[in-house]
Amino acid sequence: MADYPKFSLAFSIAGNNEDRIMAFELYQKAFGAIKVSESKPPDGDDLHIVMQINGFYILLGPGGVINKENNVVPELLYDNENDLRKAYDILTEEGRDYSIGSYPWAPVGALVTDKYGITWWLRT
Repeated sequence: MADYPKFSLAFSIAGNNEDRIMAFELYQKAFGAIKVSESKPPDGDDLHIVMQINGFYILLGPGGVINKENNVVPELLYDNENDLRKAYDILTEEGRDYSIGSYPWAPVGALVTDKYGITWWLRT
Protein backbone atom coordinates (compact mmCIF):
# COMPACT_ATOMS: atom_id res chain seq x y z
CA MET A 1 0.00 0.00 0.00
CA ALA A 2 3.09 2.26 -0.17
CA ASP A 3 2.39 5.51 1.65
CA TYR A 4 -1.38 5.21 1.21
CA PRO A 5 -3.93 5.76 2.47
CA LYS A 6 -3.29 9.44 3.01
CA PHE A 7 -5.18 10.97 5.91
CA SER A 8 -7.20 14.18 5.98
CA LEU A 9 -10.43 15.41 7.57
CA ALA A 10 -13.92 16.41 6.61
CA PHE A 11 -15.81 19.00 8.63
CA SER A 12 -19.58 18.61 8.60
CA ILE A 13 -20.98 22.12 8.41
CA ALA A 14 -24.73 21.96 9.07
CA GLY A 15 -27.04 24.43 7.43
CA ASN A 16 -26.79 25.44 3.82
CA ASN A 17 -24.27 26.21 1.11
CA GLU A 18 -23.85 29.77 2.36
CA ASP A 19 -22.79 28.41 5.78
CA ARG A 20 -20.05 26.34 4.15
CA ILE A 21 -18.87 29.33 2.11
CA MET A 22 -18.77 31.47 5.25
CA ALA A 23 -16.92 28.70 7.13
CA PHE A 24 -14.28 28.60 4.38
CA GLU A 25 -13.96 32.40 4.50
CA LEU A 26 -13.45 32.21 8.28
CA TYR A 27 -10.68 29.60 7.92
CA GLN A 28 -9.18 31.61 5.07
CA LYS A 29 -8.92 34.70 7.29
CA ALA A 30 -7.80 32.81 10.40
CA PHE A 31 -5.37 30.29 8.88
CA GLY A 32 -4.71 31.38 5.30
CA ALA A 33 -6.78 28.47 3.94
CA ILE A 34 -6.59 27.98 0.19
CA LYS A 35 -9.60 26.73 -1.77
CA VAL A 36 -8.59 23.62 -3.73
CA SER A 37 -11.99 22.81 -5.24
CA GLU A 38 -15.71 23.43 -5.00
CA SER A 39 -18.34 21.03 -6.32
CA LYS A 40 -21.74 19.40 -5.81
CA PRO A 41 -22.63 15.70 -5.99
CA PRO A 42 -24.24 14.50 -9.23
CA ASP A 43 -27.68 14.08 -7.64
CA GLY A 44 -27.71 16.94 -5.14
CA ASP A 45 -27.08 20.61 -4.57
CA ASP A 46 -25.05 20.50 -1.32
CA LEU A 47 -21.83 22.39 -1.85
CA HIS A 48 -18.56 20.62 -0.98
CA ILE A 49 -15.43 22.74 -0.58
CA VAL A 50 -11.97 21.23 -0.35
CA MET A 51 -9.47 23.56 1.30
CA GLN A 52 -5.84 23.34 2.28
CA ILE A 53 -4.35 24.68 5.50
CA ASN A 54 -0.57 24.40 5.77
CA GLY A 55 -0.51 21.50 3.29
CA PHE A 56 -3.34 19.62 5.05
CA TYR A 57 -6.52 18.98 3.04
CA ILE A 58 -9.95 19.41 4.65
CA LEU A 59 -13.36 18.89 3.07
CA LEU A 60 -16.19 21.18 4.16
CA GLY A 61 -19.44 19.31 3.50
CA PRO A 62 -23.04 19.21 4.66
CA GLY A 63 -23.55 18.27 8.27
CA GLY A 64 -25.96 16.72 10.67
CA VAL A 65 -27.21 14.07 8.25
CA ILE A 66 -24.98 11.16 9.23
CA ASN A 67 -23.58 11.69 12.70
CA LYS A 68 -25.17 14.47 14.72
CA GLU A 69 -22.79 13.92 17.65
CA ASN A 70 -19.57 14.44 15.68
CA ASN A 71 -18.91 17.08 13.06
CA VAL A 72 -15.35 15.97 12.23
CA VAL A 73 -15.01 13.04 9.84
CA PRO A 74 -11.62 11.36 9.25
CA GLU A 75 -10.94 10.93 5.55
CA LEU A 76 -8.63 8.37 3.96
CA LEU A 77 -7.40 8.70 0.37
CA TYR A 78 -6.47 5.38 -1.27
CA ASP A 79 -4.38 4.92 -4.37
CA ASN A 80 -6.52 1.97 -5.51
CA GLU A 81 -10.09 0.76 -5.16
CA ASN A 82 -9.17 -2.71 -3.84
CA ASP A 83 -7.57 -1.30 -0.68
CA LEU A 84 -10.54 1.02 -0.19
CA ARG A 85 -13.01 -1.84 -0.49
CA LYS A 86 -11.02 -3.96 1.97
CA ALA A 87 -11.25 -1.22 4.62
CA TYR A 88 -14.91 -0.62 3.70
CA ASP A 89 -15.78 -4.32 4.13
CA ILE A 90 -14.07 -4.46 7.53
CA LEU A 91 -15.74 -1.28 8.82
CA THR A 92 -19.21 -2.29 7.63
CA GLU A 93 -19.09 -5.79 9.21
CA GLU A 94 -20.44 -4.33 12.44
CA GLY A 95 -20.90 -0.75 11.27
CA ARG A 96 -23.26 1.11 8.99
CA ASP A 97 -22.87 1.99 5.32
CA TYR A 98 -24.30 5.31 4.14
CA SER A 99 -23.09 5.44 0.58
CA ILE A 100 -20.55 4.09 -1.84
CA GLY A 101 -20.21 5.36 -5.37
CA SER A 102 -18.64 7.90 -7.67
CA TYR A 103 -18.43 11.63 -6.90
CA PRO A 104 -16.96 14.63 -8.77
CA TRP A 105 -14.11 14.74 -6.25
CA ALA A 106 -13.65 10.97 -5.86
CA PRO A 107 -13.85 8.22 -8.49
CA VAL A 108 -14.90 5.91 -5.64
CA GLY A 109 -16.10 7.22 -2.29
CA ALA A 110 -17.64 5.47 0.69
CA LEU A 111 -19.17 6.96 3.82
CA VAL A 112 -19.38 4.49 6.71
CA THR A 113 -19.81 4.62 10.48
CA ASP A 114 -17.89 1.96 12.40
CA LYS A 115 -19.23 0.02 15.38
CA TYR A 116 -17.79 2.66 17.74
CA GLY A 117 -19.74 5.51 16.14
CA ILE A 118 -16.87 7.07 14.16
CA THR A 119 -17.92 8.11 10.67
CA TRP A 120 -15.23 7.63 8.01
CA TRP A 121 -14.99 8.93 4.44
CA LEU A 122 -12.92 6.58 2.27
CA ARG A 123 -12.04 7.67 -1.28
CA THR A 124 -9.78 7.04 -4.24
